Amino acid sequence: MPLWNVAAAQYGTRPGDLHANILHHLDFIYQAATEKIDLLVFPELSLTGFQPIQNTPLALHFTDERLAPLHRASVTHQMTIIVGMLLVCDKGISVGSIGFLPDGSRVSCCKPGSCTEEDAHERNTPLLGKYNRSVAMGHCVASNEEIWPRTAAASGADLYATGTFVNEANCQHDEMHLQRWAHKYTMPVLFANHAFSAGPHRSAGRSACWDERGQLVVRADQGELLAVGRRDEKGWHGEVIPLR
Repeated sequence: MPLWNVAAAQYGTRPGDLHANILHHLDFIYQAATEKIDLLVFPELSLTGFQPIQNTPLALHFTDERLAPLHRASVTHQMTIIVGMLLVCDKGISVGSIGFLPDGSRVSCCKPGSCTEEDAHERNTPLLGKYNRSVAMGHCVASNEEIWPRTAAASGADLYATGTFVNEANCQHDEMHLQRWAHKYTMPVLFANHAFSAGPHRSAGRSACWDERGQLVVRADQGELLAVGRRDEKGWHGEVIPLR
């Protein structure tokens, strides 16, 4: 089993400020690079904050030049980076995500609304990576929606990555489901939550990683930080690294 360092960025979004968020993403990326992270996952809407879906100035096509700093950072640090945003896709504006790959390519993941399992497999759970380090993206989906981890496993993913907003009231419920999918599909799960609250809802933080047996590898607390899972010849182990 190849060595693998993955991290959930427990990120504090600057609502509505795309430029500031790109710069702050780079802070996390540089910190992750010092930890030799191979995969860095941000929570949903990390680039925009929670905005009306019709907010077209903040909605970007996945080739938008304003995303170039993230593209370059992925190549420079040889790191797969998944960010959340309002995405211009075939069916209009959607909550979605973009994966920046070390080879310079990009993959988008949009959720234009309710979807069938075929849609999820064909459009919304792209598979990134290779050599026993492939990742299925499942951003902006409820933790209890089994369709996403199920199609990830069916695609041959070595890890299921999800970024969403989980509040304090629901965190135990969401964690229970994510742990269950890891155990049921024999597939590690990496979960990135927001560091700060949104509107009346308090973010639970608690970004986490579970191994392929459903055992907890690492769980964060509050604040901006990296929840890191490292896989070596002895299995998975984790650590929490505050953003410096």
